[in-house]
Amino acid sequence: MKTKHALICLLLLILASALFAQPKIPRMYVQKLVLDNGKLPFVTWLDKVSAPEYLLEAWITDRPFDLLSTDTHTVHHLAVSQVGDGIKFPFTVVAKLQLGNFKFHWHPGEIIHFRLTHKETGQIKEWEEEIPEGSYLIKHLEDPIVIPPYSKDK
Repeated sequence: MKTKHALICLLLLILASALFAQPKIPRMYVQKLVLDNGKLPFVTWLDKVSAPEYLLEAWITDRPFDLLSTDTHTVHHLAVSQVGDGIKFPFTVVAKLQLGNFKFHWHPGEIIHFRLTHKETGQIKEWEEEIPEGSYLIKHLEDPIVIPPYSKDK
């Protein structure tokens, strides 16, 4: 009887722990980046590495301690990189973030804060994005963000 009771308790514990161990939901954010003259920023095109010219950091504003950074995370978390083949899809520089890599699950309506630092000049661009409903790709290729380095005559 005790063995049967222990087995039932163990099964209930396993089922309860499964509820708390729900996987995080992956979702990609992609943002086109341009310079203030409308041209693409120079980035070193490296395989499986974020562009070393920039430091990209991202966090959900309600949880600033849950910080993702290109200094400490892989390109599977977030990156600044050049995409495209120049033929079928023009070369484009983008910031990309995999929301599923935050330690805590994201929710629609939360705000993601981005900070992009141009390492050589120290110039910084910050912007925010509200997470929309759904689980589809958050893609901003038609409305680019202007990033450093900024022109000296501005």
